[in-house]
Amino acid sequence: MNRLLQTLLARPDVWQASSPRTATATGDALPSGHAALDRVLHRGGWPRAALTEVLSGNCGIGEMQLLAPALAHCSRGSRRLFFVCPPYLPYAPALLAQDVALERLLVVRAERDVDTLWCTEQILRSGAAACLLAWLPESRLGDYRALRRLQLAAQGSASLAFLFRPPQAAHSLSPAALRIVLRGTREHLALEILKQRGGQAGQQLTLARANALLQPRIDPALLPVVGPDLSGQMHCPDKSGPTAERMPCPAEAGPTVSRASAALH
Repeated sequence: MNRLLQTLLARPDVWQASSPRTATATGDALPSGHAALDRVLHRGGWPRAALTEVLSGNCGIGEMQLLAPALAHCSRGSRRLFFVCPPYLPYAPALLAQDVALERLLVVRAERDVDTLWCTEQILRSGAAACLLAWLPESRLGDYRALRRLQLAAQGSASLAFLFRPPQAAHSLSPAALRIVLRGTREHLALEILKQRGGQAGQQLTLARANALLQPRIDPALLPVVGPDLSGQMHCPDKSGPTAERMPCPAEAGPTVSRASAALH
């Protein structure tokens, strides 16, 4: 066989249909913690050093349920967990119940859409993240160039990188290695594999939701309205760029929460 062709086929991002799907012995995937999902994911888990897109029409339908095992595993190391521009303040008690070390979690907020992308890229390039979750703005729905930059940044790291995007993003091109459509009810999560590099797509499965993440929610309208310096949220000024905050422990969160602190389940 031609030496150049042999070199090409040896690349980790090139898959041959005649080759069997291998497990995670190479360390390029992390088991999701959901056996049914791992059976359909290429290499048996979430891809490392690559983007994973979660496409969902609503927030709080079970995305934290899906990622909780990976977050717990990643929080045990020396690197950090990053939540970039989550729509709500993450629900600390539920994360703690899933063995996520809250002291390893940083929430990053930005005023402008371009800052969200910049933060995500810089965090991936820094090597400081064991796992990154970023909620991308809808204004960048078809920005393939920006997504490509994020994919290249992810390739240079050993991080798990999850991007949350609206379902209409499914009609746009994306360099992400894995794309999953997520739909949820109170008791179940329905997943569809829209794309996965090196593996099959189109599989659909249903996962049961754990009781720890099914606690009744408080109506945000009933929560006290407090100032931004007490809410645990830090918004960056227009000219000072993005800021980061440590995830508060349940005791720190206390009653001083704002309307924006509805749980991310």
